[in-house]
Amino acid sequence: MGKVDAAGLFGRLVFDLAKAGVNEVQQKLIDAGDVSVIAEILKRPTKKMLDPAGLGSVKLPDYVENIEYDFAPDGSLQPRKELDIGALQGKMLIPAYGDRTYAGGALRGIGDTTFSDPVNMQGGNQFMRSAGGGIWASEVSPMTTKAQFAELLKNQDGEDVRLIYTAMAGQSGDFSKMMSSATMGMVEQSKITKKAAKEYDDWVKKGTGKDAPNDPNWPGILSPDARDYINNNMTGSKRRLLWQEMDKDKYVKSGFPNVGAIRAAITERELLTAPNFATGRSIGTMDGAAREVKPRRGANTTDPTKLVFAPHDTYSHQVEGEYLGGLPQDVPGGMVWRDYFSSRRASGAKTSGDQRSFMMSPYNRQRVDQQMIDEISQYLESLKQLE
Repeated sequence: MGKVDAAGLFGRLVFDLAKAGVNEVQQKLIDAGDVSVIAEILKRPTKKMLDPAGLGSVKLPDYVENIEYDFAPDGSLQPRKELDIGALQGKMLIPAYGDRTYAGGALRGIGDTTFSDPVNMQGGNQFMRSAGGGIWASEVSPMTTKAQFAELLKNQDGEDVRLIYTAMAGQSGDFSKMMSSATMGMVEQSKITKKAAKEYDDWVKKGTGKDAPNDPNWPGILSPDARDYINNNMTGSKRRLLWQEMDKDKYVKSGFPNVGAIRAAITERELLTAPNFATGRSIGTMDGAAREVKPRRGANTTDPTKLVFAPHDTYSHQVEGEYLGGLPQDVPGGMVWRDYFSSRRASGAKTSGDQRSFMMSPYNRQRVDQQMIDEISQYLESLKQLE
């Protein structure tokens, strides 16, 4: 992995000056172009500067772009294509609101650790570019709702629907089995103290409240059966709780791996520092041509719309479609989901609740009008000026 570049560092500094301890004199020198002041500040990077997207609750050991990992691509992804926003004029966008993981190969290790079992990376927004024809995958209920909504817009309202990727928060991959396998690959080779392991296990088994799995059958974090148990016996929501708890300073100091660094290793590089709701990396159609695939255990086989059973280890169902491309760069979600954010602000809703509200609102949509085209085009042009 390459080192973080100067532009990336300066970008962090711009929105983290206060936390970096910049005083009024230093600010004036920065405004005057005195780069020596910037260099001095960067010697003492804050947690936010190291990790703008908040991948870790514990401070990362380095800038997030510098976290090293070994990924072996398998050549299965379609080449990425750029799509001009003007080509979408009049289309109705609905969000593919998803985690930041990548696809198309195996994660073989992180830092100096080589995994005994490489992790099959499946995405993420790159799922749209994977072989197999699926455009998006999720659990049966949200995937069914999204497919039915797209059909309603198309058949009843005559809309030309496009599915567009919108990034969840930096820790959103915790739900996935990719995160579980990568974390256990690190745990299995970490020197965790017995005392810390027992404290963690007691929390998993007996912890109370909504933020604890409370699983009496938990085999123990150091058990050789832990990985299989997590992936085959725990829901995504409970898996997420495991990594949220592990991502605490007391565990890192007792030999547990840095969970934020693991998240960095399973995050698509272009999304490592992207803000929440960054939109446009992948765009596709939803056409619903179902194909026969052997149902998974417990799966709903009576789905009436465009679902098939997904070739994804985490998500059981997918909708069919075609990958069209992506915008040249991610754009702020507010430029795309204008009606959603305007409605939230008009209602007085707090910004802190925007993510959950967006995720729990299955009928978000936005037409690509001239205002959106102009704003996104101007934004992308401004980014070019910085290159």
